[in-house]
Amino acid sequence: MMNILKTILYMGGMHGFFTFYLPYQLASRSPEIIETGLFRLFAPPLWLVGTFIILSCSIDIIRRGRGTPAHLDPPKRLLVNGPYRWVRNPIYLGALLVQLGYIAGSGSGLLIAYFLFSATAFHLLVLLIEEPVLRSAFGNEYEDYADRVPRWIPRHR
Repeated sequence: MMNILKTILYMGGMHGFFTFYLPYQLASRSPEIIETGLFRLFAPPLWLVGTFIILSCSIDIIRRGRGTPAHLDPPKRLLVNGPYRWVRNPIYLGALLVQLGYIAGSGSGLLIAYFLFSATAFHLLVLLIEEPVLRSAFGNEYEDYADRVPRWIPRHR
C-alpha cells in the first residue's frame, strides 16, 4: 500500500507536471509555428498511448518490481515484462509520446523545443544515473537484459 501512495505522489508530481501540465500550458500559450493539418488527428491517440504506457509501467513497478518509479525507492526486482520487453525505458518513451501529441495538436515551437530538451534530459538521466544504478543492483541480469532489449527504439524480432 505504501508503494502505491509513493508512486501516486511521485508520478503525479513529476509526470503530472512535466509530462501533462507544463506541455499543455506551453501549447496553449505559444504561437503555432507549423501547421499540423491532419496530424492533429494523431494528438489524442498519442496522449492515450503515452498515458497508458506510463500507467501500466507504474503498476508493473509496484506489483512485479516491488518498488516505485522514484529514483530514491527503485524496484527491488528487474522488470523485463510488458513494455519492458521492447524498450528499457518505456515510461520516458510514454512521456515523449504524450509530448508529441501536444505538438501534433498545437504546432507550438516552444513545445518542440521542450520536447527536444526532455528527450535529451531523459537520455542523460538514463546514461548517467539509472543504468549505473541498475548495473550495480542487478549485475549480470541487467547486462543480459541490456544486451537483448534496446534503450529507446524497439527492434523488429
